[in-house]
Amino acid sequence: MLIFAFFARNEAFSQELRKEQRQNNKKWQYTGTPTPTKYFKRCIAMNETAIKWDSVPKIITKDQLYRICHISKSTALYLLRSGKIPCEYNGKKTRCYKIKKKDVIKYLENRKVFPECYSAPAGWYRGNYSIKLETKIPESALKNLRQYYTEMLAQYPDVMTATEVSKIIGYGKTTVNNWCNKGYIKSFKRNNTNHIPKVYLIEFLCSKYFRTITRKSKWHIGTLQQFPVWLTVNGLDNKK
Repeated sequence: MLIFAFFARNEAFSQELRKEQRQNNKKWQYTGTPTPTKYFKRCIAMNETAIKWDSVPKIITKDQLYRICHISKSTALYLLRSGKIPCEYNGKKTRCYKIKKKDVIKYLENRKVFPECYSAPAGWYRGNYSIKLETKIPESALKNLRQYYTEMLAQYPDVMTATEVSKIIGYGKTTVNNWCNKGYIKSFKRNNTNHIPKVYLIEFLCSKYFRTITRKSKWHIGTLQQFPVWLTVNGLDNKK
């Protein structure tokens, strides 16, 4: 991951970001809306203006991506390099990313439901920039998420110890016990061991606290990435 650190510290890249902030009088391509008069912070813009998708090519570039999605260049770069928006990289100095329109549409749809899945890690942005995320999601999305985790955990016992839960979700035993002791997970003690009913574990997995953990485990990241796939398979991705 040294390439990420180098790119974040590259002076040319920093100059490009500062140049972007000074472009206040131009219009966003494809939307026809003016850019903000204030400096554009490195954050995910959660309220998209209606996009004229018929005028958007089937294959777009990184520059077109950040204008369409109303995000910064650095955020667009993170989404592409992390694979959160699929793309084809040709290695050229300019116009090196080819992105399918359908993947951009899918990204915008998923971002409305789980914006925390698309936030860049700490240190990605240069300077004192913050990432603003909506932590409240639609009740229908929470209902689907509960069903998703219920099906995923169907093979496990109705009551599990903190150790067993730790092995499943990829967080340390001490961390899980702390969640129990602090009341984040509803549990009960038996023989000085925290026992967690599966129904309360699912409730915790859907909670704002769990969804917004900064350093997520591989299991946590994987389940969030597979959730949109599960919605599509079950015909729930277009339901409000």
